[in-house]
Amino acid sequence: MMNLFKNNRSKEASDKANDQLATVLANRLIKVQFRIAQYLNAWFNAYSVKQKKWILLLSGVLIASILLTGVFSSFYSIPLWSQGNYTSAHIGMASEEPKPNFSKHQLIDSLTIKK
Repeated sequence: MMNLFKNNRSKEASDKANDQLATVLANRLIKVQFRIAQYLNAWFNAYSVKQKKWILLLSGVLIASILLTGVFSSFYSIPLWSQGNYTSAHIGMASEEPKPNFSKHQLIDSLTIKK
């Protein structure tokens, strides 16, 4: 019973330490986000209303084109490898034909056999 009580206290202490660490990290992230927002606000407010409209329009067009490109084409294409003699049925089959000196069929891949 005493061991169970000690384990619970250490768990509570580690939970408290984890909460304190999470609080410190969250506060730092909020401060960094606030500084970035202040910088962007000062940068954006330096432009005239006409320039702000152009920035908004161009950023909207850029984002829309990126999204449309992602919808209609893939950024990663599967390379076309030569299939050779392999078909999809080769998966799970022995990689070599059993040699005549085997009395049993080879049940595992030849790469996993220790020589």
